[in-house]
Amino acid sequence: MIIIRNKKDSSLSKVTAQIGVWTALAVATRMGKHALVGPFQFVNLPLLFTMISGLVYGWRVGFGVGFLSFLVSDSLLGIGIWTLVDGIIAGAIGAAWSKLRLRSGASLFVLSYLSCFLYDIATSWILYMLFGFPPVEAFILGLVGLFLPVAGGGVVAIGPMTEATTSFLLSILVPRLLRENNYS
Repeated sequence: MIIIRNKKDSSLSKVTAQIGVWTALAVATRMGKHALVGPFQFVNLPLLFTMISGLVYGWRVGFGVGFLSFLVSDSLLGIGIWTLVDGIIAGAIGAAWSKLRLRSGASLFVLSYLSCFLYDIATSWILYMLFGFPPVEAFILGLVGLFLPVAGGGVVAIGPMTEATTSFLLSILVPRLLRENNYS
């Protein structure tokens, strides 16, 4: 059981512990998914736990979990320039989620879907530019790549599918987590 305390309690040791626990959860579930189905992307577990931790514990925990969950899991799966890009963008989204006061499943689903979509577009766009594509072409490739296989992809509509499953899990977990721990 995860005990949630007052979001305002932000001592360095508690923030560090919260980052560690949520990062470990993100890394363990990502590695488990990878062990079961390989690199097939159908849920973004690090981003899921990043948004949850940012919402519940604040911007420092959200950013820390977002950055470290990609750094640690990519160090086990394959580290590269994408690790920094994914971690920084996820961390920014986790920090932004600290400003939300959402509690219902529908609004959680919609906002997490948009957050995942923004994450996918931003990370793809930046990476394509780092690989030498001009900014407009990089943006178009990143956007189209969510729906059609581009640049080595092989699954149609992988972006919307990943965003939907991640958002569905978040919209189920957050209300239950808050209810079980009497967090308001």
